[in-house]
Amino acid sequence: MARGRFEVQLDQLTGRLVAMSRMIEGLIETSIEAVEELDGSKAEAVIMGDREVDAMEIEIEEECVELLATQQPMAGDLRRLVAILKINNDLERIGDHSVNIAETAQRLIERNVVRSLPIELSEAGTIAQGMLRDVLDSFVQHDADKARAVLKRDDRVDALHESYLRSAITLMMESPQQIGHLLSFILIGRNIERVADLSCNIGEDVVYLVEGKTIRHPGVPHA
Repeated sequence: MARGRFEVQLDQLTGRLVAMSRMIEGLIETSIEAVEELDGSKAEAVIMGDREVDAMEIEIEEECVELLATQQPMAGDLRRLVAILKINNDLERIGDHSVNIAETAQRLIERNVVRSLPIELSEAGTIAQGMLRDVLDSFVQHDADKARAVLKRDDRVDALHESYLRSAITLMMESPQQIGHLLSFILIGRNIERVADLSCNIGEDVVYLVEGKTIRHPGVPHA
């Protein structure tokens, strides 16, 4: 395969990853809306949309493996393929978390729960969505500084999740009849937290792609 053809395929592969990432961005937004609005149609749309994401993830992975096997890329091209593989996997997992949130929304609807999303989780969801949006932009723009900035916002999501968890446990002890919906909101909070964590993973991969530096394990020497 000529070098020019390889570059074209690599660009096309990157384009498919970007398209998949934008789909997942929409799934997360819709899943949280499904909880906030107790909207079953939005929850179902997330579940259906994730099936398309799964198919795209497999296609991207298979093409990455084929290019790695047939072209034996070096230096920057190798980093790009490795980053695409890792980001592809993390995006698929984010899609799974959007499904978890949507399915929890369906259970809340089935139980006729009319409570709104707790304020801590609402804020955490907004931050996590922003982290995902910005880290995907950093990938498109090859902006390592923007990727690093995303990592700094994860602590706030963790703090909000822990704050809600403490208050939910207290409410469970005071009002056992609320345990069902409180557990549902705890699950939603955990999935939001994981979206933020996976966004950080992608940010670390962007830094690796742009600078060739592995920052996932600070303090560990790298060659």
